[in-house]
Amino acid sequence: MGAALESSAPPSAKPSFKTRLKAWWEGYDVADLMGGAPVSEPVLGPVAPIETPAEEIPPLEQPYIKIAQYIWGESLVGPGGASAILTLVKPFALDPSMTVMDFGAGLGGGTRAVSEEFGVWVNGFEPDPIMAEGGQELSTKKGAKKAEIKACTVKDFQPKAATFDCIYSSEALYTVPEKEKLLGNFERALKARGQIALTDFVRTPGVKADDPRLKGFVTRDGKPGHFWLGEDYLSKMKALKLDVRVDEDLTDTYRTNVIEAFVNFTQDSAVSAMARAHPDELVAEVALWTKRVAALDSGALQLRRYYAIKVGSTKSS
Repeated sequence: MGAALESSAPPSAKPSFKTRLKAWWEGYDVADLMGGAPVSEPVLGPVAPIETPAEEIPPLEQPYIKIAQYIWGESLVGPGGASAILTLVKPFALDPSMTVMDFGAGLGGGTRAVSEEFGVWVNGFEPDPIMAEGGQELSTKKGAKKAEIKACTVKDFQPKAATFDCIYSSEALYTVPEKEKLLGNFERALKARGQIALTDFVRTPGVKADDPRLKGFVTRDGKPGHFWLGEDYLSKMKALKLDVRVDEDLTDTYRTNVIEAFVNFTQDSAVSAMARAHPDELVAEVALWTKRVAALDSGALQLRRYYAIKVGSTKSS
């Protein structure tokens, strides 16, 4: 994932957190980078234990949420930012008369961006209840009354039929085992000639669901991903009378966004303080994205964008 790092530090020097993070990210041994010196003592120093139970910590103070925002930006939990979401919804030609659903809204950064940009009501749904609560707190603080974030349980998610003009989802559906059922619920929730846009991770042609290269691509809570082939999306959407107008590979752009975010992160002067405060959570976040990029680099996965228009009604609608 890049050229070997060079270090001018003397062999006896302890590696900084930046050096350790960069080395681990790029797959190098820290001792080798430091001239062969063994690293036997912790660099970050002692960390005071957090005595407050996790469930009593306010959502936006949860370590994994704080670290995600620190790396990706305010209100964000992944790469791309508001610009990626605005690009995703561009084909909708949104106006204030329309009602929109954002499934997998996270902290609502994209939800609020769409609502503010187009003056539309956006209903954000997020399966992580803590993140959903944090997202709604941010909407309230920012006065984003048209961008409401609600927690949802995927298996019970059945929005009212013919409610939404547009539905979008960004890198959320790979976590759902019953994607076909969820897509059917989306189709029913769309009005006539409604539009849907989504990005999701899919297996590349010929890659089987049990391919070992997919094992490292897990959710934040360690659950395995459920990856369709790209052609599965096309066939399932067709069966639901969704006319697919766009089928695009975004893998290279996505990977670039991840790498750039982590480069900026390691160069931030406050990174050591964050590491001292939440070392385990920070390492977990870096490990998560290291494995995700490795899965993309292996050629087993792609990130694809789909845009479709509802052209009819299925029997279940």
